[in-house]
Amino acid sequence: MPHRPSLLALTLAILASFTVARAQVHLPPGFRVEVIAGPEVVSEPMDLTFAADGSAWVTGRAGDLWRIDPASHTTHHVGRVDTDVSGDRGLHGVALHPDFPRTPQVFLSYHAANHAPSQYRSRVVRFNVTGEGAQASLDQASETSLVEWIGDPAGQHVGGALLAHPVENLLYVSTGENNQNARIKQYCDDPENKAQSLRDLRGKVLRIGFDGSIPTNNPFAGTPDAQAAIFTLGHRQPWSLGFDAPTGFILEAENGGDLVDDFEEVNRIVPGANFGWPRVFGDGWSTSTRTNRIEGFVSPWFTYKRNTGASCTGAAIYRAPASGGGFPAKYLGALFYADFARKSVRSAPLDPATGKPGESEAFMQGGAAGAVALRLGPDGALYFITHGGATKASTNDTVARIVWQP
Repeated sequence: MPHRPSLLALTLAILASFTVARAQVHLPPGFRVEVIAGPEVVSEPMDLTFAADGSAWVTGRAGDLWRIDPASHTTHHVGRVDTDVSGDRGLHGVALHPDFPRTPQVFLSYHAANHAPSQYRSRVVRFNVTGEGAQASLDQASETSLVEWIGDPAGQHVGGALLAHPVENLLYVSTGENNQNARIKQYCDDPENKAQSLRDLRGKVLRIGFDGSIPTNNPFAGTPDAQAAIFTLGHRQPWSLGFDAPTGFILEAENGGDLVDDFEEVNRIVPGANFGWPRVFGDGWSTSTRTNRIEGFVSPWFTYKRNTGASCTGAAIYRAPASGGGFPAKYLGALFYADFARKSVRSAPLDPATGKPGESEAFMQGGAAGAVALRLGPDGALYFITHGGATKASTNDTVARIVWQP
């Protein structure tokens, strides 16, 4: 049944709608932030995707899946998975079948609970959805595992982004390299580290069928001893995946290293690309020496220095909605990217000659918490998720959107 908020919940929702003002969010004139779901209905939100009816499907780290109607601000609990929430694990990515709801399938990326003490199991699964609209519900008995891999509980960076490619009808999956930051010197000197090894699914973007099959045209499908699901390699913490229909670009937002001279990245995902981590960072700079460049790796499509702290969590190219309207012409075709640590969203125009982003400028700055997800909605708004509690629920847990109302 649809969520029917109590008087207390309604009061909390009203208070949540003013969080932005209290936290002094700065936007260009004519823009404003609208909270469509606050902490009273979503707990530890992580990622979102959109259905054809305009609804937002949102994951929660503790295992919850919600459907939110942005027009009415009503939230409906669709179902949940039993997930490990230790460290930075939990439920992360969500994708709907491109033909949803005629093909009523949802894909989720999470970490299985009740694993052995010495390891954890990352899973990408498919569920059938029964009912439509506000009556939608996960068919728990239909859960089907598509791909799984074992991780080191002492390691960090687990990835977990999903993209259901609407043209290829294939599923893209990001996996973190699962290294330990304190041992980076050992990793960067090892050309067979898991992010570089074709025998290991970690530190990769994978490409699989909606049934878990491996496409025969995957770049390493015929390579001996290679995991055929691998599409790109050399990733650290590939946090989000997105698709831009006019260009066909698959964009991946990636958290870079922890040193002040490291870089945050937005990458174009192309077949067989090796982005170099942990051997190189940024534009081919040696992670070991910090001063020499190593050839043979793909450079980021867009990058910026970490300095005193940064965490790139989402990237999207702005396109006007099919119904008309949307943001001013200045922003059409521009890259927007979110940074969790800096509590910011910035924009950068694309250079017509190179197709790459130019100099960025501030768009949204400030707020009670940084964005862990950024998506372009079908209504022309930029949607973002804030989750300020790290590994627990927070009063700053919100699903919101940036709208243009001059």
